[in-house]
Amino acid sequence: MARDNRTVQSYPAPLRVPAAYWMLVAGFTICRSGCVVVPFLSLYLVRQQHFSAADAAQVSAAFGAGWAIGPAVAGWLADHVGRRPTLLVALTAVAAMYLTLPALQTLIALTAAALAVGLLFDAPRPAVLALVADLVPEQARGRAYARLYWASNIGAGVAGAVGTALADNHITALFYIAATSNLAFAATVLICKIGAGPAAKTHHGRAASSATGYRALLHDGRFLALCGFTLLYLCSYQQVLFGLPVAMDRDGLNPSAYGIISLINAIGVVAFQPLLQPWIDRRTPLVVCAAGAITLGLGMGGNLGAQQTLVGYGLAAAAWTLGEVLFFSSVMTVVERLAPDDARGRYTGIWASTMGISALIAPLISSVALHAGGPELMWTTCLALGVLAAVGLLALKRNTDITFTPTTPDPADLDLAPTRA
Repeated sequence: MARDNRTVQSYPAPLRVPAAYWMLVAGFTICRSGCVVVPFLSLYLVRQQHFSAADAAQVSAAFGAGWAIGPAVAGWLADHVGRRPTLLVALTAVAAMYLTLPALQTLIALTAAALAVGLLFDAPRPAVLALVADLVPEQARGRAYARLYWASNIGAGVAGAVGTALADNHITALFYIAATSNLAFAATVLICKIGAGPAAKTHHGRAASSATGYRALLHDGRFLALCGFTLLYLCSYQQVLFGLPVAMDRDGLNPSAYGIISLINAIGVVAFQPLLQPWIDRRTPLVVCAAGAITLGLGMGGNLGAQQTLVGYGLAAAAWTLGEVLFFSSVMTVVERLAPDDARGRYTGIWASTMGISALIAPLISSVALHAGGPELMWTTCLALGVLAAVGLLALKRNTDITFTPTTPDPADLDLAPTRA
C-alpha cells in the first residue's frame, strides 16, 4: 500500500482543540477508573465462587482470547458503522455483561461470559483513538494522544485503589462499579454528541486510500512490522502482571509489596509524562518508541539486581515505568500516520489487538522461564525482548517511506494540559 512521503508542517495560526476532545478524554478516563473487574476476576472465581485455580485459568484464558479479537472487530465497526454507534453499543453491551456475571454459577456460563467481556472490554479503544484523529488538527495529535494516555492512567490508578479497597470483603461490588463507569462513558458520548458529526474525509491534504479493507491492511508491511515490534514490547511489559508477582513471592515479599510497586508505577506515569512531553514533542515518534522499548527492557533487567528487596524492585519499577511512558506516549502517533484516513478504526483495532495477544503469550513466557531457569531467566528474557523491539523500531524508521518529522509547537498554540481544560 504505497503512499506519498508526508511531513508534518508547522502551522502559522493557533491550533484549537475542540471541546469534544476533552469530553472524550473525560469519558474515557471515567471508563478506565471502573476497570476493576479484570484484575480481580481470578480472585472472585476462587474465593467467591469456590472454583479451582485451573478453572479460574480457563476463564481468564477465555477473556484473553476475546481481548485478542475484540479490538479488531470494533475497529472495523468504527470505520463502517461509525465511531459513535460503536462506542455506544460496546459500552452498553459490556456493562450488561458485568451486571450478568455475578448471577452466573456454572463454569461453562462463566467462561462464555468472560469471552464476551474480553471481546467488549477494549472495544471502545479503536473508536476513541480514531476520534482523536477526527477531532484534533494533525500537528496537535501527538500531544493529544499523550494526554489521553496520561488521563486514562489516572483512571487506571483510581481503579486499582478501588479494587484493592473492596476486593477482600465486597468483591461483587466491583462488577457494579465497572458497569456504572462504562454507562457513564456512554452517557457522555450521548449527551455531548461526541462523534455525531461526519468525520472529515481528508486532513490537511492527506488522501484517503482506495483500498483499505483488512486484506489491504494485511499487505501493509510497515504497519505489520510495527504491530510485531509492539508485541515484542508488550510480552516484556505484561510480565508486570504475570511474572513480577510470582518473582516477588519467591523472594519472600508480602502481597502488599506488589501493591506498592503498582503504586510506584501509577505515580510514575502521572509524574513522568508531563515532564517528558516537551522532549517527546521534539523527537521523531519511532525514535521515542525505541527509547521506550530499550528503557523498559533495562528496567525489567534491573529486577535481576533487586536483591530480594522492595527498594530494589521499586528502583527497577521506576525505570520500566519511564519506558512505558515513552512508548505509549508516541506509538499512537505512528499508527495514525501509517493509517489511511478511511481506515483509522481498523488500523487502531489491529494494533490494540496486540495487547490481548500479548496477554495470552506473556504468561507462557513467564511460566516456561520460571520453570527452566527461575526469575533470572525470566528477567533476562524481558531484557532481550525490549532490546529486540528497540532494534526493530529503529530499523522501521530507517526503512519506512513516511517521514516523521518532530515538531516544536508553541505551547500557547497547542495547550492541551489538563489543568487548563
